[in-house]
Amino acid sequence: MKSGPNRSRWSRQSRGVTIAEVAMAAMFMALVLTTSITTLQRAFISLQNARDLNIASQVLQSEMEKMRLADWSTVETMPASATSVALDATFTANAFVGNRFTLTRTVADPKTGTRLITLRVNWTGADQRPLSRDLSLRYSRNGLYDYFYSQT
Repeated sequence: MKSGPNRSRWSRQSRGVTIAEVAMAAMFMALVLTTSITTLQRAFISLQNARDLNIASQVLQSEMEKMRLADWSTVETMPASATSVALDATFTANAFVGNRFTLTRTVADPKTGTRLITLRVNWTGADQRPLSRDLSLRYSRNGLYDYFYSQT
């Protein structure tokens, strides 16, 4: 049997993986998994918030279309204070939407024969933050002639 430098080098190379190397690999894998799970959670929250924003825009659009069909006498009698408005039955039929979204209307008189109507939808986001979206309409004696969205 041979002894010497060649044999000791071969026996060092053929040894297995140490416990320290296994522990380092396990820690690295735990870090990768934790990071990916956190990223997925944030992505799902962002996706839900985008869906909610879409629903809020649909609620505002639906109410604006109702306002477009209203005549001046109906618009003129709307109170100037913030008033809660019932959501359309299309939205309340879905409990996920009807229970989480609220709609309010505020009316102002910028000049004679014109009303500035602001619709606001409020809801709580997937990350438990309060969110809202506004739509402002200018309605004159001749009908609805201007509207714009603003996100707050």
